[in-house]
Amino acid sequence: MWVERVVRGDEVVLVDGRRLRFASVEAPRPPLAGDAATRRAAVAVETAARAALADRVEGREVALTEISTDRHGRVLGHLYDTEAGQWIEAGLVADGHLVVSPSRGERDCAAALLVGERAAVRARRGLWGSASSAVVPATAADLPARTGRWTVVEGRVRSVGRSGGRIWLNFGEDFRRDFAVVMDDKDLEGLRAAGFDATAARGWTVRVRGVVVHRGGPRIVVDLPEAIERVTR
Repeated sequence: MWVERVVRGDEVVLVDGRRLRFASVEAPRPPLAGDAATRRAAVAVETAARAALADRVEGREVALTEISTDRHGRVLGHLYDTEAGQWIEAGLVADGHLVVSPSRGERDCAAALLVGERAAVRARRGLWGSASSAVVPATAADLPARTGRWTVVEGRVRSVGRSGGRIWLNFGEDFRRDFAVVMDDKDLEGLRAAGFDATAARGWTVRVRGVVVHRGGPRIVVDLPEAIERVTR
């Protein structure tokens, strides 16, 4: 299998005409708002991710593992460098060009990729060294502007609440306005079995990933253990 061209840092066109979107990862995307300097930095990160993928797949034979097809008709799957015997997405994550995006059907892959991502975050490699796409503090004033974007947020849980069959991890004093993580009661057992007891999270420093939604304030809804972790230093 050969790649015809790279579309984005997480998407390619194969020689047979199919579009492949990597599963379990997200390429950085420029924000819709922000000052000129922030947007320039974000475009630079996005361009670097695309170039890193092109360097790994253009002119090389690759192997494809298909997972499914998305609503846009793209193949979801993984690519491997047959000559080097390497999982291409894993290398891009470890170099800080992709963000891990867990899904229910790909949990084992996400868990493996997170090992490389944590090392990239610590070393501030790639996108993790850019203010436009690094881990965002839970108290950041621009979190509402990230609505609809995949974001990694980190902060200290100030309180834990329960309402309407859901657990809320609140990262600010005003739960109606400040950032919060929302989890359904039905998912708590799975989270606890994986080592994250949401009911005991008050005072913890937590890193969470997902699409920011705006429901009174910026929120991320978590239903998988791989999407949230306690950070210890």
